[in-house]
Amino acid sequence: MEPDLYASREPSVRRLRRRLWLERLFFLLVMAAMLAYHYGAVPGIGKRVCLVAVGGRPVAVVGTRAEAERLLKEIRRSAGPVEKVRFAQKVTFHSVAAEGNPVQPEAKAMEALASRLQPVMEGAVILANGQVVVVLGSKAEAAKTLSRLLSEFAPAGTGFRTVFKEDVKIEMREAPADRFAASAEAAVERIREETAPASVHEVRPGETAWKIALEAHVSVTRLAQANPGMDANKLRAGDQVKIPGQAAPITVIAQKETQEPIGEGARRRLQVVRVTYENGAQVSREVIGYRKIAAPGNLPARRPEGE
Repeated sequence: MEPDLYASREPSVRRLRRRLWLERLFFLLVMAAMLAYHYGAVPGIGKRVCLVAVGGRPVAVVGTRAEAERLLKEIRRSAGPVEKVRFAQKVTFHSVAAEGNPVQPEAKAMEALASRLQPVMEGAVILANGQVVVVLGSKAEAAKTLSRLLSEFAPAGTGFRTVFKEDVKIEMREAPADRFAASAEAAVERIREETAPASVHEVRPGETAWKIALEAHVSVTRLAQANPGMDANKLRAGDQVKIPGQAAPITVIAQKETQEPIGEGARRRLQVVRVTYENGAQVSREVIGYRKIAAPGNLPARRPEGE
């Protein structure tokens, strides 16, 4: 009688099948544990959070990268047109274990990021002696701003020749986004506010312009620019000195020549006077020449009306 080969192999097949199922079950359990660890399905075990670094240094910890990107977008939006604003520093995101890296409240995380980031944007930048005054969206708006400054910062009246005291120019370049103005009107209003004196200081006995500037944290040059007509070397106790703000100065000089009759009889003549204003305030008045007054007989004949 021949042996039943299938019957003799049946226990081995069953053992092999059982082993395969056990291996599959073990593999599934390992995969489930790994997923639970990675996604933090088990409370307190394997939870991951997002660490935000600025310039390679950790700054804030939030729940997810999406939350971090939302906070950064809010910071850019507060600085200017969000689609044009970027950060001068490199910002990176890192997935780290929650243990030892507590998530910060949203307000605290945003404050930490805002204090370390410098939003910048490219636009039409108005520069005064190389310093950024304001940033606009186009060169046309920047040119309109300068035109309005020349007209609005000059004294009332006609016949004035207006120029900028500083080297003022427009460049398409990157600049701090907090200098952005949405329009020429907004830019002029901002410059008007920033060129206004921050305060007025009454000179004390023995006080010098250098000491006043040092205490106000401004340069002597800025102090002089804010006080046109002031002789910084001849301050006296009781003088009122305007303390400028920190903004880059921009000054409109307006000049006008007038003729004033002086003298009597044969000595009567015209005195030519040049008056100079800075941002609407008169800073000088100088006589630049004299002209003779034409005798009545030498005046051209007046045409009859209607000719």
